[in-house]
Amino acid sequence: MIAKKDWAFNMNRKKNALITGSAQGIGAGIARSFALAGYHVIIADTATSSAHRCVEELTSEGFTATALEIDVTDVGNLQKAIHQIDKDLPLDCVVANAGVAHEIAFENVSESDFDTVYSVNVRGAFFTLQAGFRCMSARGSGSLIAIASTSSFTASTGHMTVYDSSKGAVRSMIGAIAKEVATTGVRVNGVAPGTVQTPLSESLASVSDLERLTQTKIPLGRLGTPAEIGSACVFLASDAAEYICGHTLVVDGGWLT
Repeated sequence: MIAKKDWAFNMNRKKNALITGSAQGIGAGIARSFALAGYHVIIADTATSSAHRCVEELTSEGFTATALEIDVTDVGNLQKAIHQIDKDLPLDCVVANAGVAHEIAFENVSESDFDTVYSVNVRGAFFTLQAGFRCMSARGSGSLIAIASTSSFTASTGHMTVYDSSKGAVRSMIGAIAKEVATTGVRVNGVAPGTVQTPLSESLASVSDLERLTQTKIPLGRLGTPAEIGSACVFLASDAAEYICGHTLVVDGGWLT
């Protein structure tokens, strides 16, 4: 039987959550949701000026946050940075959110296009989770979350074969890692967003295409918000989800129904 968490340890300090790719878009929404839930958040991103701006916004509202420069494609520095910050801010949750997407027809995908997407979405997510696990496992508790996509269940509406397959790999990774490490007390889960209102989604589809999408594909009749993806992550990291392990929670307004 897995030993209960050290409740005194958790109660005597503020919890800490590190989110990669959190200087904007869905990642920024996830960070804000954790801040609202009482966490100290670490905004980890390559866009350092945007990360610092997010920190300033959160701190001006009375939350606590730290900016951290992390490039998930540089595995050595990624793992060193996560290990270093864990010494000062013991991590309770790590969210592997950093991702890229390109709309390119299958026949036109170059080797470079493919490698770029997989380097961030798959390799980056894998080693982010690994680094988080190495920090948490000695404490016997913690939550690792990877951001997948509805595209890990069904093909996107556009030319997104490389992206879709990368998110399929992330979804598979979530279950495999969870099964392997569950006995350590570290839980691994995922969140699969549908189409969320972000600069990225707006760059991949026109306003008319997004409106058509909401009318034909989404039963709730609107796009999701970064805050709604963040709420799902906070739930999976919470004690309310302590028996949820290896699951990918779909947050899509009914898209997959």
